[in-house]
Amino acid sequence: MDVLTDILRGLRTVGSVYFCDFLDPPWRLEYEREPRAIFHFLRRGRAGVEIDGDLHDLAPGDFVFLAPGMSHTVVSRADDDPRTLLLCGYCDFDFDENDVLRRALPRSVLMGGQELERWPWIKRTLEHLGAEFMSGAPGSELTVNKLTEVLLVQLLRAEFGQSGQRGIVSALADKRLHRALTAIHADPGSDWTLDSAAAVASLSRSGFARLFKETLEIGFFDYLTRLRMRNARELLRTSRLPVADIGERVGYRSELSFVKAFKKRSGQTPRAYRLSGADEA
Repeated sequence: MDVLTDILRGLRTVGSVYFCDFLDPPWRLEYEREPRAIFHFLRRGRAGVEIDGDLHDLAPGDFVFLAPGMSHTVVSRADDDPRTLLLCGYCDFDFDENDVLRRALPRSVLMGGQELERWPWIKRTLEHLGAEFMSGAPGSELTVNKLTEVLLVQLLRAEFGQSGQRGIVSALADKRLHRALTAIHADPGSDWTLDSAAAVASLSRSGFARLFKETLEIGFFDYLTRLRMRNARELLRTSRLPVADIGERVGYRSELSFVKAFKKRSGQTPRAYRLSGADEA
């Protein structure tokens, strides 16, 4: 089981480009705790992006990604600048705040044009996105939406490859934690204990618990519960299995314990969650 593949497979997102056009200075775009992930790609001209109080200059070919909830501002740099061609898009995720994937998302990514050359598929996808959006050709809307989803997966793969990252990235770089996470993601419904997980990692019980929490910034059982809840939500959305069977598949030996755990994490019972999904459909 490839842990990253499993995490990305659980990614359910809707994305699109909502703006790609020329801007005449002065101009200013403000995003206050935007609930969606936002990205910007500067195709021509100059701009600046302010994140956490720091202003970064943007040149043609620069790319910016902001995770959900990140406030930021994109502005023109000078009144006599040439017209700016800016592509703006969003990614809307279907996971709750406790999902393991949410913790893997980078808060912000700023890739300069030269750095983006290291990831040519990301650059080509961004250029294709802009061309498709501006073409207005038949089927362009669907193409743009699918390309946006591809872009997000490519970005996550690129970020997962960086050194010095925290959380799941650092954990997978540690051979001991990598073995344990691979086994857990392959069968999260098993009767996992600290002892059994530590044995897979070839660590003592206390050593494994300490290393897991220090590296992933979350306790072992908390991580396991979040993973099980993600799988439970997926089964509730996509299958007609009885709630008790779903609970057993994801690691709960009684329907009551599963319902209690699910309601604690999701704020509603499994049946209510399933019905709300049916209503939306």
